[in-house]
Amino acid sequence: MSSPEQEIIDRRQNFRIDMENEAVDLLWRDAEGQSHKVTSICADFSRSGLRIEHEFAIVADTQVNFRFQAEHPDSKPLTAKVVRCVELPTGKFSIGFQMI
Repeated sequence: MSSPEQEIIDRRQNFRIDMENEAVDLLWRDAEGQSHKVTSICADFSRSGLRIEHEFAIVADTQVNFRFQAEHPDSKPLTAKVVRCVELPTGKFSIGFQMI
């Protein structure tokens, strides 16, 4: 098991790809069991996770399925959990996810 400090260092060493505002489909269930499906903007992506900007918050520890280029027949879903959700000055939320 690694320490929180080591996890931060490892996370920062992963190469991040600027997604140039590529659309990504998100699917999750909230605490009440209600299903949500939205399209959002992916800000960056790395081996360990990704970050989106969206109009509303998603609660920490929520498990979310992602799909890039959902209309493409070879598109595969990715699963991640929310690790942080921060409101931006624009009123949108920057939501960070860790891959599961």
